[in-house]
Amino acid sequence: MLNFTVADLAQTTLATFAFALFLLPSGYLLALASNLFGMRTRSAAEKTVLSAAYSIAVTPILAVLVIRVFSYQVALPMFLLFALIAIATIVRQLPLPAGYLSRIPRSTWIAFGMMLAWFVLVQVSLADLQIGHRLYVNYVAYDHSVRVPFVEAAARTGVPPLNPFYGLGKAPILRYYYYWYAVCALPMRLVGLSAKACLNASVFWSGLGLASLIPLFLKYVLDETKDLRKKSVLGIALLAVTGLDLIPYFFVAFKFHLWLGDMEWWETDQVSSWLGSLVWVPHHVAALTACMAGLLALSWIDEESAPRQRVWAAVIAGLAFASAAGLSVYVTFAFALSAIFWTLAVLAQKRVKTFATYLAAGALSALLSWQYLSDLLNRGSDAGGMAGAAGASERFASLALRAAPMAAPLLVRLGVQSPLLVYFLALLVLLVVYFFEFGFFALVLWLCLRRDMRRATPLSQPRRMTWMMFVVCMVTMSVLQSAATGSNDLGFRGILVAQFVLLVWSAPILYQVFSGNGAVQENGLRVRRWFKIAMVFTLVLGVGGTAWQFVLLRGYPPMVDTGKMPRSESFLGTEGFGGRTYWMRQGFERLNALTSSDAVVQYNPVGNDRYEANLYSTRQAAMGMQDCGSAFGGDPKRCAQALPFIASLFNVPDTVREWNLDGVCDQFHMNLLVAADSDPVWQDRDGWVWTRPALFANPSFRAIPCGTASKSRSSP
Repeated sequence: MLNFTVADLAQTTLATFAFALFLLPSGYLLALASNLFGMRTRSAAEKTVLSAAYSIAVTPILAVLVIRVFSYQVALPMFLLFALIAIATIVRQLPLPAGYLSRIPRSTWIAFGMMLAWFVLVQVSLADLQIGHRLYVNYVAYDHSVRVPFVEAAARTGVPPLNPFYGLGKAPILRYYYYWYAVCALPMRLVGLSAKACLNASVFWSGLGLASLIPLFLKYVLDETKDLRKKSVLGIALLAVTGLDLIPYFFVAFKFHLWLGDMEWWETDQVSSWLGSLVWVPHHVAALTACMAGLLALSWIDEESAPRQRVWAAVIAGLAFASAAGLSVYVTFAFALSAIFWTLAVLAQKRVKTFATYLAAGALSALLSWQYLSDLLNRGSDAGGMAGAAGASERFASLALRAAPMAAPLLVRLGVQSPLLVYFLALLVLLVVYFFEFGFFALVLWLCLRRDMRRATPLSQPRRMTWMMFVVCMVTMSVLQSAATGSNDLGFRGILVAQFVLLVWSAPILYQVFSGNGAVQENGLRVRRWFKIAMVFTLVLGVGGTAWQFVLLRGYPPMVDTGKMPRSESFLGTEGFGGRTYWMRQGFERLNALTSSDAVVQYNPVGNDRYEANLYSTRQAAMGMQDCGSAFGGDPKRCAQALPFIASLFNVPDTVREWNLDGVCDQFHMNLLVAADSDPVWQDRDGWVWTRPALFANPSFRAIPCGTASKSRSSP
């Protein structure tokens, strides 16, 4: 019997190594050619972090442009050539001197250990957990069931990808930030791995890129050169720290008997932990890495820099910002606002040459992103001849207080009637919410604020830049929200910019506070014992929160399925979903092998099992979800017209029994219908599920060819 857990572990491991061909050489060669931060004379450790950070910053835009203009047949050899050149460059420095390994600093070994631990955590967390004939996904499958089809679509249809959930005729282009999915498609096309394995492996690399930024920021922005390695290790370790979410989560659980599937969901507009952001949305973290790498490149120059250095800084930053725009429009939007303010401040200081470099970087990023932004903003016809996306009519951002959805109704119930007073009190509630969301990092913010206000000398330019970035991000993410996808993704993801600033501020603060005995005094600021105790307490709760989130995301599905935890969400499916998931994965993997790549497969678009279908099917769906994913591209009106017919096929057996099934399939361009045992039509022994021959069937899954021009094969 095939063990899906072992298969996932093996494929994800192979994908992790395959990613090294794409997410190390490009940044290494670019930094070497430009001699970024003196790359050619730096240590092996610094070369590695520069390579990882800048590969994530430039690989997405390079891959997308080359695939879009040419194809994967050009992009793959290009990146392999980069890898060969990088290897040849490194080999020139061999043989290594005797005793090299013994001279590697202890901090480097600790960093290697952290990297290995992160690799194991990703593997254990994201592989499907098989127990006999039951299969359990990590709870992040709620989002990954959308992202895996995007990766599959990028590999199958190229750039721009076609919407995998909208196949009512020619599929429309994907108007969405898809660059990370194009990057994930590279090892998929090269080695023949599954889209799910490549997306899982990308979580590891997204975390590696983020961790690589920490020592670079500490050294080149905060000027923390003393004990840099120790502070860097501390900064990377702080990625395991989140806020005080454990307190409100367990309060909700015990007070209201509501056990949520993710620790973050106690609050409407969450501030995600680093673990949560990485496993749920690695592309948003990659966008943060690209933004900060571009900013670092610009911090490399000043008014006295040589023209060649300015050109390189503008080119590297422009590439990085262009990548960021296609990785996450939300993170890039939050970063761009702070970058605009800082650029204007540079101009006000009459640093004209620096301002011109910043302007050139922005212009280059806009030029490289022109086609992508045209697709994203297009409200007219698309590749499928259909009107704009559902989200096109929604404003990208609108004014709304972040805490209002939770605070305002509560205040009204408490008897507060004045709208102005409600708004003022909601601001106070927001501050309390932020304290719980940031925890330890809120205490660090207080220390940094007091220290910098009492500083006798003016703040350095980089320190001012980080403050501006933090303040602009926090203010805008507190009063702006998005509604294009039904959630406040702008508030969820844009705040990553402020979180990163707090992270890099925290490493030297933590080191200084706990490196000596007694009270610590820095620039006249004394950290008293009670405050140190508070820092330890919030650190412990922050680490505990991250650990609980890992356990919850991994363990919630099997615990719900076995009745050990009450269900709070319906996405997992109906009773017995563990067994059904096993059979559905087996069925779709068999179906993927039996059908051609251009086949259109349809399953119940309104059933809870559609998440598993989206996760495991590698074929275009006519209607992959209730709205066909029209927010990502396609005409929502056409989808709404088709929904009653396609939904009835699976949910109203008495009605569809008399239909001309082949005619309906031809009308909606469907080649195969897939029924699960949770669909009402499954129970109708006189319906199409049982009266038509199945291409493949198992106890919970039946795939039925339909239509006069079915593209499915009758045998393997």
